[in-house]
Order: sequence, then structure tokens, then C-alpha cells
Amino acid sequence: MEGIALVLLGLCWVLGAVNIVCFIMVLAKMFRYEDVGLAALTLVLTVCSGVGVFLGFVAGWMNVAKYDAMRLMGFWTAVSFAQFMFAIAYALIQLKAEGALN
Repeated sequence: MEGIALVLLGLCWVLGAVNIVCFIMVLAKMFRYEDVGLAALTLVLTVCSGVGVFLGFVAGWMNVAKYDAMRLMGFWTAVSFAQFMFAIAYALIQLKAEGALN
């Protein structure tokens, strides 16, 4: 079980890096399409609390036609969902290993 847990954890890290790249690409589109205030708010909230990533995700979907980012946002959504699923699987394996789950 430990090997599977390490693979899942590694996948979570890799997908997390892909998430960061997608976030940066959406920020670049915000600046390119002159949504400077939204991009600045997203950056400040990301640095201060991490909520800015969620704001960038929502703003990306709300402005998907304006940014011409349907493929990027679809990819980012799929990667985020996969990372979430792998994290849940990892947590369940760890809980099982600790005996918290029967």
C-alpha cells in the first residue's frame, strides 16, 4: 500500500505544478485583455491567502469567450479534478494504513 500512496502523492505534486502553470496562463490572459484590476486582485489574494487561485479559476470561466480560453479552462478543470481525486485516494490509503478506517 505504501508504494501506491507514494505514486498518488507524486501525481498530486505533478498535477499541482500543472495547475500553477494553468493559473499563470490565465493571469497572462487577464493582463493581455486589459483586466489589470482583476489580475492584480487575483495576485494579491493568491499571495495573501491562496483564494486568488480560485478567483482566477472562476474569472477564467466567466470570461472564457473573451479570453478565447475554452481549451485552457477545460484542461485546467480536468487537471484540478484529477488532482482532487488522487488526493482523496491518497488520504483514504493513509487513513486505512493508520487504522482509522476498517
